[in-house]
Amino acid sequence: MSTVIEDQRDSLLQSIWEEHRGWVLTCAALVISLAVWKIHGTETVFPKSWIEAFPFADKVNEFDKWIRPFIQPTTRAIGAGVTWFYELVVDWLTFTQWQIVFVILVLPAFAYGGLRLGLLAVFAVGSWLVLDMWDAAMETLSLMCISIAISVTIGVLFGIMASQNDRFETIIKPILDTMQTLPAFIYLIPAFYLFGLGAPGAILATVIYALPPVVRLTNLGIRQVPAGIDEAATSFGATKIQSLVKVKIPMAMPAIKLGINQTVMMALALVVLATFIAAPGLGDIVLRGMMRLNVGKALEGGLAIVLMAIVLDRITNAMGQAEQTSGSRHDHVFRLFPQGFEQVKPILYIEYGIDWAWRQISRAGNLVTLVIVTGTCKLATIYDSENSVKLREILLAHSFLIASIVLITVMMLLDTHTGIFSKFPDTWEHRFRTPVNQYMDELVTNEVFYGITTWIKESLYFGLINPLNTFLKGLPWWYTSLIFICIALLIRGRGLAIATAIGFLFIGATDLWILGMITLSTVTVSVLICFIVGVPLGILAAYNRTVDALLKPVLDTMQTMPVFVYLVPVIMLFGGGQIPAVIATVIYALPPLVRCTTLGIRELPEEINEVSSSFGASTTQTLTKVKIPMAIPAIMVGINQGIMMALAMEVITPLIGGKGLGLDVFTGMNTASFGLSLQAGIGIVMLAIILDRISQAWTKSQREAMGLT
Repeated sequence: MSTVIEDQRDSLLQSIWEEHRGWVLTCAALVISLAVWKIHGTETVFPKSWIEAFPFADKVNEFDKWIRPFIQPTTRAIGAGVTWFYELVVDWLTFTQWQIVFVILVLPAFAYGGLRLGLLAVFAVGSWLVLDMWDAAMETLSLMCISIAISVTIGVLFGIMASQNDRFETIIKPILDTMQTLPAFIYLIPAFYLFGLGAPGAILATVIYALPPVVRLTNLGIRQVPAGIDEAATSFGATKIQSLVKVKIPMAMPAIKLGINQTVMMALALVVLATFIAAPGLGDIVLRGMMRLNVGKALEGGLAIVLMAIVLDRITNAMGQAEQTSGSRHDHVFRLFPQGFEQVKPILYIEYGIDWAWRQISRAGNLVTLVIVTGTCKLATIYDSENSVKLREILLAHSFLIASIVLITVMMLLDTHTGIFSKFPDTWEHRFRTPVNQYMDELVTNEVFYGITTWIKESLYFGLINPLNTFLKGLPWWYTSLIFICIALLIRGRGLAIATAIGFLFIGATDLWILGMITLSTVTVSVLICFIVGVPLGILAAYNRTVDALLKPVLDTMQTMPVFVYLVPVIMLFGGGQIPAVIATVIYALPPLVRCTTLGIRELPEEINEVSSSFGASTTQTLTKVKIPMAIPAIMVGINQGIMMALAMEVITPLIGGKGLGLDVFTGMNTASFGLSLQAGIGIVMLAIILDRISQAWTKSQREAMGLT
C-alpha cells in the first residue's frame, strides 16, 4: 500500500515539475541572483587589465586617422556627385511653381487609391504649404526619392540574383538578417565618418538601411512562382532569361511592390533620423524645436512628417494591390464620413457635391484621353495599321496617366508664357506653434498636471528603473554573463551561447558594462510595461470589434510614424530625463504586441469555444486557460518585435535625457571620436542580436511544443 502511495506521490511531483519547471527554475535563478547581488554589494567593475588590454576605441581612432587621407578623395568625389544630384532635384521641386508640384504629388494618390486617398493626399501636401514647411518637405522628398531609387534598383537586382542562385542566397541571407537586426541609428555612424555631414551621408545610410525588404520580397516573390509555369514557358521555347523577364518577374510584382512599400517607409524613417548628421528637411525642424524646447515648432514638423508617412504608405500599399482602384472609375456614391452620418443632410449634400464634381472631372479626363488616343492611333494607322489596335488598347489602359501628363504640361506652358501661377499667399499660412507653446506653459505650471506627471515619473523610477538598474549594476559581470550564456545554451544551443559570451566580453572589455546594464534595464522595463498594457488591449480588441476598429487607425498611425516623432509628445508632457525616455520607448514599442496578441487569439479555431463550453468552462476560463496559452507563440513574436523596437529607440532617447549605450554614440559623434561611437554601436548590436535570437528561439520552442510548425 505504501509503495502505491509513494508511486502516486512521485507521479504527482513529476507532473507538477513538468508543468511548472520554467517557473521553478526562474524563481530559483532569481533567488540565487538576489543572494549574489547582496553578497557582492557594489557596482560591477570589469577587470581594468582586460580593459587596458583591449583599447578598441583608441585603435579605431588611430586607424581612422591613418586611412582617412587615402579614402577621402574617393568619398569626397562620391559625396560631391550625390550632392550635385540632390541639389538638382531640390532646386527643381522648390523653384517650380508650387501648384505644379502639388498636382504631381497628389495625382498618384488619385490614380491608385481613388478619391478618398486623393483627398487625403491633398490635405497632407496642402498642410506643408499652410504650415510654411514646403521647402523642408521638398528637401525630405528629394532625399527619399534618390535613396529609394538606388535602394530599389540594387534591391531588385540582388533579389533576382538570389532567386536564381542558391549559393548567393545563402551568402546574402545572414547579411540581410544582421542588417534588419541593427538599430536604425547605427547606419548613420559609418555614413557620417565616410561622407561627413549633409545629404551624401544621409543618402548612403538610407540606401543601406532600406535595402533588405525589397531584396527579400523580390527573392520570395520569384521563388513562389509555381514550377509548372516555368516548365510551360520552357516548353514553348522560352529561354531561362525570357522565362524570368516575361513570366516570373511579372507574376512576382505584387511581392516586389510590397517590398518597395516597406523600403519607402524605412527610407522615410532614416531620412528623418539623418537630421543628426545635418541632413536637411522636416526632421531638422523637429530637432531644432526640441533642442530649443519649442514644443509647438517640433509638433508642426512632427505633424508634417506623420502626414507624409501616412500618404506614402497608403499610396505604395495601393500600388501593391492586385486590383488597383483607378481614379477614373467611380461606380458608387463617394462617402467622406462614416456610415453613421448618412442621415445628416448637410454632410450628405457635401458628399454628393464632391461626388458630382469628381464625376465631371473624370468625364473631362476621359474625353481628353479619348481625343489623344484617337489622334495617335489615326497617325499610327498610316505607318503601321496592324499594330494600331494594340496601341489603342495600351493607351486606353493608361488613360489616367495620359490625362495627368496633359494636365501637368498645360500647367507648365501656362506658367511659362503667362506667369499665371503665383507664390502661395502668406495670408493662407497658419502656424499653431504659438498657441501650443502657450498651452504647454499653462499645462506645465498646473499643479494637478504637475502632480500627475511627477507621480508617474517617481513611480517608474523608484518602482522599476532604479531598483533594476541597481540590481543589474550590482551583479558581478561574470555572473550576469553566465546567466545569459546558460539561457542561450538551453534555448538555442552552443552557437548562440558562444555569441552571447563574445558579446558580453566585448561590452565589458570596452568599458561599457555599466552603460550596457542601463540599456538592458531600460529595455526590460519598457517591454514589461508594453506587455502589461499591450496584452490586455490585444485581448480586448480580439473580443470587441468596436475597440478593434478604434485601435486599428491608432496603431496604423503609430507604426507609420518615424521613430523620431515619438519624442515630441513625451517631451511636451514629461520634459526630459531617463523616465520620459522610457515612456517614449513604451509608446514606440507597444503596437506590435497589441497586434500580435489580437491576431494570436483571433486565429484560434472556433471549435475551441465549443469544446470549452461542453466541459462547462466559462468565457473567462476559456480565455485564461485555453486561448491565452495557445496564443503565447504569437504574443512572443510581439515581445520579440517590442524588444528590437525598444533597442532602436534606445539610440534616440539620449536626445531627451536618456542614458545607456546610445549616450556614448552621441558623445562620440559630437566629439568626432569614431572609435567611441563605433564601440557603443557594436555594443547595442550585440545586445540586439542576443535578445533577438533568445526570444526567437523561445518562441520557436513554444510553437513546437504546441504542435505548430
